[in-house]
Amino acid sequence: MINRIKLSTVTTYKFGGYCENFIELNSKEDLNHLKNLNNFNKIFILGKGSNVAFSDKGYEGTVVRSNLNDINYNSEKGEIKVEAGYYLPDLARFYKKHDLENAEFLIGIPGSVGGAVKMNAGAYENEFGDIVKDVQTYNLESRKFEIFSSEEMEFSYRKSKDLKNRIVISVNLKALPGNPNKINKKLKSYIRYRKRTQPAGIYNAGSVFKNGDDYSAGELIDKAGLKGYSVDGVRVSEKHANFFIAPKGSKATSLYNLVNYVKEKVETQQGVSLEKEILFIGDFE
Repeated sequence: MINRIKLSTVTTYKFGGYCENFIELNSKEDLNHLKNLNNFNKIFILGKGSNVAFSDKGYEGTVVRSNLNDINYNSEKGEIKVEAGYYLPDLARFYKKHDLENAEFLIGIPGSVGGAVKMNAGAYENEFGDIVKDVQTYNLESRKFEIFSSEEMEFSYRKSKDLKNRIVISVNLKALPGNPNKINKKLKSYIRYRKRTQPAGIYNAGSVFKNGDDYSAGELIDKAGLKGYSVDGVRVSEKHANFFIAPKGSKATSLYNLVNYVKEKVETQQGVSLEKEILFIGDFE
C-alpha cells in the first residue's frame, strides 16, 4: 500500500516532515508496489525507526517499511526463520519461550530484524551476526530474491554487506537449546542494567555515536562536559551521554545541530572523531 505519511509518526524521535510515497510491506505480494521504482538513490528502507532522523522538510523519495512478521522454530534443523519486521525484544522473548540461548542481548534493542541485519545490532559484547545462518533479500533492480550466508554478509561492528537496492525479507537464525534458568537470569540482568544506565523516555533513538575499539563514545561526551547540554530543548541525557533526548514537539534540525556540536567538541577536546550511528535522512541545510 502506498500512502502519504508524516514521518514523525514512524520514528522513535517523533519528528520529521511528510513523505508522499510511503510503502508498507504487509505481505510478500506487496513487493509488487516496488516494481515501478527506478530512482534507486531515492529509496530509504525503514525498520522500527529507532536510529533514524528524517528532516523537518520531509523526504522527497520513497520510504519502504517492512511489516513482515512471521516466525517459525524448526527444532530438527536447530534454526528459527524470522521475517524482517519482527521486533527484536519480542525475538529475545521467543528464544526464551523455547529455552533457546544466545539471543538474550536483543531484549533492550528497540529495532527490527531487518535493521539488525543491516547494522549488525549488538549489546553486551554480543552481535546479531553471531546468530545469523543466512539472510534472504529482495533485489529491487533484478526483481529477484537472493540468499546470502552469514560469511557473505561480512558482519563487523555495526556493519554488514552493502545491501544497496536490496530489502531484507527474512533471516535464518541459529537456535541452540540452553538452560532455562540461565537464560532467564541473563535476560533479567540485561533489563536491570538497561533501566539503570539508559534514559527511559521514548523520544530517543538509542546510541547516537558508535563506540571505538579503545573508547566509549558516552564516556568521551561525558568527559567533554556535555551531559545535559541542549539545543532548542533537545539534550544530551544526564543518565547516559550517548543518548540524546527530544521532548515532544522538537525539531529534527535541533537534533542535527546538537549531534554536530557534540562531535566537534569531542574532537577538539579529546582528539577523537566520533562516527554517527544515527542516520539523518533528507535535507538538513
